[in-house]
Amino acid sequence: MDAEAVADRRWDDHGPWGRERELETVAGLFDTGQLRAVLLEGEAGIGKSSVWLAGLAEAYRCGYTVLSATGSEAETALSYAGLTDLFEKVADELLPELPSVQREPLEVALLRRAPGAVPTGQREVSVAVLGALRLLSAHGPVLVAVDDLQWIDRVSVEALAFALRRPGTEKVRLLAAARLPGGATAWSPTATEAEVAGDQDRTGLVFSSLPADVREVIRLRPLATPVIDRLLTARLGHQLPRSVLAALVDRTAGNPFWSLEVAAALARDGVGERAGDGDLPVPESLTALVAGRLAALSGPVRDALLVVSALSHPTTDLACRAMDVKPGGADGAGTAIDEAIAAGVIAESEGRLRPAHPLLGSAALGSLLPGARVALHRRLAGVVDDPEQHARHLVLAANNSAPELLTALDAGVRAAKLRGATSAAAELSELAVRHTPQRQTEALEQRRLEAAELLFSIGHTQRAHDHLVAVYAARPASLVRRRMLPLLVETTYWVHGPRAAAELVRETIDDADQDPYLLATAYAVGADVGDGRGTDRVTLAERALAMFDELGGQPDPRVLAIALTYLSLARLDAADGISADLLDRAEAAERQLPWVPITQRASYARKIWLKVVDEVEACSRAMREAVTQAQLEGDEFTLAVTYGHLALSECWAGRYQQAIEAAERGLEHVDVSSGRPTVLYGVRGLLYVLTGDIASARALVAKELADEKSDGVVDVKAIVHRQVLGLAALVDGEPEEAVDVLGVALRMARSEGIHEPGRRHRLEGDLGQALVATGRLAEAAELAAEQRALGERGGRPTVLGVGLRIEGLVRAAEGDLDAAQELLEQAVRAHEESQLPLERGRSLLALGQVQRRRRTKQQARKSLQAALDCFTELGAVPFVALAAAELDRIEPARGNTGLTRAEQRIVDLVATGHSNREIAAELFVSVRTVETHLGSVYRKLSIRSRTELVRRFSGGG
Repeated sequence: MDAEAVADRRWDDHGPWGRERELETVAGLFDTGQLRAVLLEGEAGIGKSSVWLAGLAEAYRCGYTVLSATGSEAETALSYAGLTDLFEKVADELLPELPSVQREPLEVALLRRAPGAVPTGQREVSVAVLGALRLLSAHGPVLVAVDDLQWIDRVSVEALAFALRRPGTEKVRLLAAARLPGGATAWSPTATEAEVAGDQDRTGLVFSSLPADVREVIRLRPLATPVIDRLLTARLGHQLPRSVLAALVDRTAGNPFWSLEVAAALARDGVGERAGDGDLPVPESLTALVAGRLAALSGPVRDALLVVSALSHPTTDLACRAMDVKPGGADGAGTAIDEAIAAGVIAESEGRLRPAHPLLGSAALGSLLPGARVALHRRLAGVVDDPEQHARHLVLAANNSAPELLTALDAGVRAAKLRGATSAAAELSELAVRHTPQRQTEALEQRRLEAAELLFSIGHTQRAHDHLVAVYAARPASLVRRRMLPLLVETTYWVHGPRAAAELVRETIDDADQDPYLLATAYAVGADVGDGRGTDRVTLAERALAMFDELGGQPDPRVLAIALTYLSLARLDAADGISADLLDRAEAAERQLPWVPITQRASYARKIWLKVVDEVEACSRAMREAVTQAQLEGDEFTLAVTYGHLALSECWAGRYQQAIEAAERGLEHVDVSSGRPTVLYGVRGLLYVLTGDIASARALVAKELADEKSDGVVDVKAIVHRQVLGLAALVDGEPEEAVDVLGVALRMARSEGIHEPGRRHRLEGDLGQALVATGRLAEAAELAAEQRALGERGGRPTVLGVGLRIEGLVRAAEGDLDAAQELLEQAVRAHEESQLPLERGRSLLALGQVQRRRRTKQQARKSLQAALDCFTELGAVPFVALAAAELDRIEPARGNTGLTRAEQRIVDLVATGHSNREIAAELFVSVRTVETHLGSVYRKLSIRSRTELVRRFSGGG
């Protein structure tokens, strides 16, 4: 039904009657409320499509752009049939507006562009669908309307689910209808939603992608007798006697389709007026009723219905070519189709044919005996052009592993891959594995490997691993082992853990003497997971690259990129900076791959490492670009991680509010089932500390460390979060706790070969200060020497300044204040060249403390005031308090009040009418801190009220 026809429908004129509650809920989709999705579900014939069509009519009247699709049993296996229907009417205007990175994959999926030599990824198509929905939403509200959702092809459903759960589609409403399993008599009011979702996999996939509070499931119940009476009168033109009507409703369980069919059968047989209560000739099941209707059709008409029901997207021409009609040839087939339309068993719309009701198609196909079913699918395989459909019909027609079938399956896999229908390609590839004889060892290995690669790419790690293990157990040839090893190691890692993956690498190294290329590959993947012997990963990566260079040729680009990126990371951990040459080679290798997840790209590593080497401004710019790229690609987990890196670079750059905003945005994108990004939770804890909420920082970090592993494998999370706990302890006046926590983190980092301060989350300054405060001067001096050496070697003013500050604090603790002041002055000068302003403030604070001890009050006041100004501008609450306290020690009283500097600042703000909350915001302290200071002021000045305080200091008394 076209848009105009739907929009002209009126619920009262055309029904659905007796569905007021359902219609009200559907209408609620289009008001200003938050409900975003409604699922209509029920048995066949219960009236889902009628309510669904009413929803479309309402959407058109409300000015929505409506994207609609109706699934059919035959189209379930036709890749992107659902998307093709959804975007058919808007594609001409929509596609030119999409960026090419989204337009081209969507054009391939919609069969508007021929696939290229490189397969389109299913993720790329999903991202394109997301982009299309966002673009349409920018022009107004959008309704995605899907009828018979259970029969929409899986790759279309996955693309929709991917898009609908991501930001930018809030204006999209979803209205879907799905059939519950079983017939009319199988309906059970006690069936749970979980049971239904288990049977309706596609339905659950779409609706589980949305939060529970924005979706509603409506189970359509049987209609009451008066409603059935009205329906039959309107459709059949006459009213049944009350006793006949009551018996009919009882026997049909209030199912409107079944009621109409029974009433029509009674009318045809002429028994409606004569039938008495209890003697209606009603079949025991809806299937039997439909079968009776089909039995009354002529052979050609029945064949037309069979062909239309079994074909995906059948046109009249295709159906005619597929029909087994001899008399009259093509004309006879056309006549049969016309008769089927006239008999009400086939419907035609916009050049496409469909069963008039899904039950008719299902019943027609279900009535076939095995031999007839095989003959039908073999016939259809001979007329369809699409490789996927050709293969699927042959599978349904074959009972063996004929070469024709395997060739067709291989072609179907290739076609599905090129269109980006990876799920369909994986399904076909597993069918190919199943139909390949065991004696065809080489062919079976190749098909298992392809199935594993496809399955892993769509997240079916266990099934991919099972195929790989089957190949590995058969001791394949070296070429096969080379190809499979990286993926086998990765799936082993996720299925059985890091130790099992490292053990697999060890076994391969021990058994690869006769194949140096396989050995190089093992070293390369070992740089990622280890080799089971504890060999340094730098060594493994260097061995792999040296062997690849010596062997010549072109190594697997994925393996090469892994080795290059991990060698780059190893050099970064060794404090040798960013290895641009290695990352350039890694990026070149990745360009040969169809798609690499954003967070695994060498270019992404380069961007996040900028902040590690103190280039925080460049890192912030790069992370904002990465956010845009992740949004373009629809990568939710990457967004969470990237916002975390952006927050950390903004935090280190001293822009705490921007950092908090980035962290909060990142938390919105976290999918706990995919993991909690360490950097995101770590920086949120750090920001809590720096803005004075120590309790929240400790609570957050404690929760994150609660599941820390104890198997001897160092988790970076343990280092990151201990740095937060250590700083919290330090600014809270607990240096012993800070030494304990930060000391463990430092030892962990060193055990992993991490010597780069930025990779240790810059814990050295905190640990050095805590060591000095607890009298462990030798350890602090050692740490200072390490930092100075690293800073001087790499030309890193931030690291050099931290080393100078720690050494200055050590000298001050030893009593050599002259040397301490000189070192701290050098630290301040170094930090003036740094992009991390907090470090300059901390060095100024330390310098002011030493100057105070040297009794150079003017110099001390200048340094401490500069530190206070720095901390205040940043909003570093704990350090504001520390600097203010040091200034109070120099000038503890103002006039005769006896108030400290901090207390006087609060009094001045109270006198000018500021509230406690406004004072807290102005001074970057908590409201409780303001209240504590005011309590002290009241005691010192013998004042009992805020009004008295204002009167005294505002000139009023």
